[in-house]
Amino acid sequence: MRYIERSSRWLLVVLLCWIPVTSQAEPAVYKIAIVPQYSPVFIYRHWRPLIQELEKNMGVRLEIKTFKNFKQFIDALQNGEADFSYLSPYHLVLARQKQDYKPLLRDADKQLVGLIVVPKDSPIKDVNQLQGKTLAFPSPSAFAASLYLRAWLREKVGIDFTPRYVGTHGNVYRNVVRNFAIAGGGVNTTLASQPESLQKLLRVLYEIPGVAAHPVAVHRRVPAQVQTAFIRSMKSLRDTEKGRKLLMGVQIASPVLANYQRDYAFLEKLELEKYRGSTR
Repeated sequence: MRYIERSSRWLLVVLLCWIPVTSQAEPAVYKIAIVPQYSPVFIYRHWRPLIQELEKNMGVRLEIKTFKNFKQFIDALQNGEADFSYLSPYHLVLARQKQDYKPLLRDADKQLVGLIVVPKDSPIKDVNQLQGKTLAFPSPSAFAASLYLRAWLREKVGIDFTPRYVGTHGNVYRNVVRNFAIAGGGVNTTLASQPESLQKLLRVLYEIPGVAAHPVAVHRRVPAQVQTAFIRSMKSLRDTEKGRKLLMGVQIASPVLANYQRDYAFLEKLELEKYRGSTR
């Protein structure tokens, strides 16, 4: 009997030695949705290096979520699918109304300026010459490059036109260069990010008043300490040359705290909802 007891104890020790020991729990995972101004390939190229740096600093995993179009993006926000999101000012308004997202950070220096571009050699010199023409836009819900811009052209400039939606900002610029569209809507930030060879073929015909740049927003369910860590990590990137390049790559070169009431609340009064349809 003693032999059996000793054998059992030894067997238990051996089995315990084979049980894997996990010293740390798996890090929490948070999804960050990126507004589809660009193709998913472009988004990953510029956002993934930044995200990897934030993951090291924050001790969490950040999963990039991209979308084929603006409708999918807006639906995801209104359903609360994303924990963080880089989004336009107007998308923030919608996301706040439905899911109580709040802005965390925005770029301190840049404003978001909607603009109309034409081919460099276009005979069109005045925006009023676009009366009755078909213009290219990214999508009905793209903010400064479409929604705000179309509303401004109709309400402030007083011209009528037919919108044609081509998916992304880059597609707008290429459509204009290839003369598939007489003119198109974009924004200063996405135009500046295009290859120099493409920019040289375009001319800015008209600009509308700027608004505060795209913020990074957060869902209310994200713990306060994670929000604080995100803010601290983003700001700390300004301290190194590598970090500054990463921030420039996502167009938040100088991250500062964003404030909804100060920076974005005025958009609620513009009644942009009526321009979300594809016919205006």
